[in-house]
Amino acid sequence: MADELLIFEQTIEALFLRALHGRLTPECKARLRQAGLDVDQKLRPAYTFDAWMTFLRITSEELFPQLPLEQGTWKLGEAYIEGFRETMLGRAVLSLLRVLGPRRTLMRATQNFRAGNNYTESKLRELGPTQFELWMNEVGPYPAFTAGIIHAGLRVAGAQDIVIEMSGYDGHACVYRINWNEASVSSGVAGSGDSKAARRSGSISSL
Repeated sequence: MADELLIFEQTIEALFLRALHGRLTPECKARLRQAGLDVDQKLRPAYTFDAWMTFLRITSEELFPQLPLEQGTWKLGEAYIEGFRETMLGRAVLSLLRVLGPRRTLMRATQNFRAGNNYTESKLRELGPTQFELWMNEVGPYPAFTAGIIHAGLRVAGAQDIVIEMSGYDGHACVYRINWNEASVSSGVAGSGDSKAARRSGSISSL
């Protein structure tokens, strides 16, 4: 793993400039600016992992004040995929996921996440045709954010009725136990118009 954990510009763009465009309140922007992210100025090429985690916490607190951080960061993870789809890189990656399907998408977890950072490592264990354990080396204090990304990514790849359980979380690494049913690969990612359907199609629980 890299000595300094970095989040690349395209990750920030996908979440804050694309997915959350028009949704950030002046109060949220002010808190983000104080933490080192000015969404109204040109983004830096990279941000530290600790800063990224702070950005996620602030945004969850501001956009979903009625929800626990676990649920709020899960929603941000799903939103990230929606925003990623609007970037040039995201269009290419998500088009590939539709071709690969859920199983091979999970097999490419390291490559997929490394599109936006310099540190992700993963190991996959197959428990059944649609049941897997995915170990991620660094998910920070908000493992539900990564779970939300996995959930939305698997929907793009053609999975439905997705269930993700988190286990073995030690503050850094986490094991995600994932199972799903197959769906049409044309189902895509839930946008703002079908967010309720997206929530019905999957669930998360902590063990």
